Amino acid sequence: MADTGRILILTGSTGAGKSTACSLLVDRLDGLWLHFGIDLVLGKLVPRKFIDGGRCSEQGVHSVPDNPENPDGPWHLDMGRYGMPVIRSFHRMAAAAVRDGQNLVIDHIATLDPPILQDCVSAFAGLPVWFVALKPPPETSPRRIDQRLETLVPTLGRDHAVRNSEAKKRIARWLHDQIFAHDLFDQVIDTDCYGPEEVASRIIGAMGNCDGSAFPALARRLST
Repeated sequence: MADTGRILILTGSTGAGKSTACSLLVDRLDGLWLHFGIDLVLGKLVPRKFIDGGRCSEQGVHSVPDNPENPDGPWHLDMGRYGMPVIRSFHRMAAAAVRDGQNLVIDHIATLDPPILQDCVSAFAGLPVWFVALKPPPETSPRRIDQRLETLVPTLGRDHAVRNSEAKKRIARWLHDQIFAHDLFDQVIDTDCYGPEEVASRIIGAMGNCDGSAFPALARRLST
């Protein structure tokens, strides 16, 4: 039987630097680490018509205004009929891979509502997890989202990419507030203070064998 692998999770709002850090980490970490995260699931595995700006996005994972009569006001993340089932399957695929001996670097949006974090903690129970929060100031996200618009165009097409980016900007602050509604992380890094290489170095220097205390503590807190 293969030895159990390890899980390194990076969470943060849109534009926090998760994908860039994950790419550096899988390149720099010793041994084989697979990058398997929410960007892959929602960007590649789920048909693009089910993500923000797509013609069936209301059935998938999409952004909606808190008040439909005020579309210029605050927005939040909403799950359609396929949303949480896809997230749950993603978590269980990841857990199965780790139990089969794979090491994973996961980019994620670990919100409490929708209960993405709760399901993640449940699916990874008993597995070694190092839980990192990338936490630049909230005003950083819209600028970074604009900067990466052109990277979405080849996959989504320009019109869909623009709609997708605008939706991400509308919920960036909400995501930040959801992700940091608790303080149970193994490591928190302000990615406005450190460049991607330094972020990766700090994570590698702290993670050890991924025997973090955050996920067990979250399991206890969320069960009460």
